[in-house]
Amino acid sequence: MNNASQPLSSSGNTFRKKILLPIMGGLNFEKTEEIVSLQAEGNYTHLYFSDGRKMLVCKTLSALESMIGNPLKFVRIHRSYTININRIQQYMRGKGGYVKMENGQKIDVSVSRKKHFMEALGSYFG
Repeated sequence: MNNASQPLSSSGNTFRKKILLPIMGGLNFEKTEEIVSLQAEGNYTHLYFSDGRKMLVCKTLSALESMIGNPLKFVRIHRSYTININRIQQYMRGKGGYVKMENGQKIDVSVSRKKHFMEALGSYFG
């Protein structure tokens, strides 16, 4: 079974090359590799893209993580943030530290998620 014939949402480790996002008045098909970060805001999520676009969708952060799949490439580093590891420009140490993303975003890594984040970095780039 190829990726195109699989359902768009998945709870497994299948990585989606594209996801379908509900927007006002329609649906957007977006390449997951172009997503820099996702920021939760209640039942909505802001998506930030490599080309500078920002999109607000009526989906929770957890729902979008399930749609994307691959927890090694997209890692939750804070209660409100999931990032694309390939889009990190810099990690600065500290209690939790923070990441600087390609698009200029500086996002704190929560202390409680730092260990998981460092393991994900090691697994992905190790």
